[in-house]
Amino acid sequence: MEQLAIKKARLDQTDEINEVVSETIKEIYSKYYSDEVVDFFLELHNHDNIHKDILEGNTYVIACGAATLGTGTINQNAILRVYVTPNHQHEGIGTKLMDCLEKEIIKNYSYVNIDASLPAVEFYRKRGYELLRQAEHSVANGKLLSYSIMRKREFDIDPAFYNAPSVLVRKEIELQGLDFDEYQTKVPQRVYLLADSLFDTMLAKNIATLTFDVGGGIYVINHNSNLGFAKGEMCSPGLATQAEDLYAAGVKELIHVGFAGGNKIGDYVLTDGAYNDTSITRLYGFKGERIDSTKDLTDSFCMELEKKGISCIRGYHWTTDGGYVQPEWRERYYFNDLGAKCVEMEGAGLFTIANFRSRKATAIYVVSDSGSNDEWELGWGESTLEHSIQKLIDALAES
Repeated sequence: MEQLAIKKARLDQTDEINEVVSETIKEIYSKYYSDEVVDFFLELHNHDNIHKDILEGNTYVIACGAATLGTGTINQNAILRVYVTPNHQHEGIGTKLMDCLEKEIIKNYSYVNIDASLPAVEFYRKRGYELLRQAEHSVANGKLLSYSIMRKREFDIDPAFYNAPSVLVRKEIELQGLDFDEYQTKVPQRVYLLADSLFDTMLAKNIATLTFDVGGGIYVINHNSNLGFAKGEMCSPGLATQAEDLYAAGVKELIHVGFAGGNKIGDYVLTDGAYNDTSITRLYGFKGERIDSTKDLTDSFCMELEKKGISCIRGYHWTTDGGYVQPEWRERYYFNDLGAKCVEMEGAGLFTIANFRSRKATAIYVVSDSGSNDEWELGWGESTLEHSIQKLIDALAES
């Protein structure tokens, strides 16, 4: 077989496409539906409607040489009229066609909808489409057309195509009268994203200057221009957005420094990654239960801290969007094979962006509250926690 080619349909291909559609409906749908339903489909996808969609630039064909083997149409974020000639089905043609149609839609939308006929439901399910609901439509002679309304949400995403952060940050910098390319070379290579009170503690040391108005504002350490800090945004979506801006501005390494619930108040947890209980990771196309931090950065940061007398618990932790709904987290993540070292609300968002943009990120957490006893214990105001906070801030400030 010659190589398959997918192109937008031309008006002079209307008759060919109409033949593919009508032939497929008559041969395939008649095995699943009544004559009245088959007639309904033939009228729905008649010559005039096909011609109209081609005219609007919404219809595609897949061909081998001069032979049209299949067709599909997009309408905003919906795919419709996907047909492959009966004698060329089960050859991967429908898969190639759907790959193309989905790619076009996700340029502008975050999900794809499709109304699936009975013979097509399993094909779409295997492609990751989820059933939203069953539907029925009345046709002639009191007959019913039954079909499935389905949606696909998860796609492989091309970071180069999703370049809004770099576009927006460039515009922001240029509106300040600065050269963006030069700006990227001057921002600190490493930026600590500090939780609120940690940020205030660091600021009180008067060792840095607010120098770059991006990502919430970067304070550059006076004695080390390659090191800076910023107030970290709360929750996974907030920190992910901040990370997008900072990476776009030229920062190479982000280290989140925050608080977490864990075993013993005052402990430090240096994380290898997060068990993900957030939406951000999935929306960026990562489907696994766990999202990793950057190993070489985590290793080197661990050694830096050890030289300053800070010993960390190392391992994976849990990030959740539901900070106040953590039912039985110890049984779910701590006292089982997963062995999560702590629970917090931001890490997975940061690691998602680092992995998506091929940048570096890790995180260290001070355990501020403990779930090791029957009741949740808060450490705020206790000397143990205050000592751990000050010791960590001093270590970061001396970098």
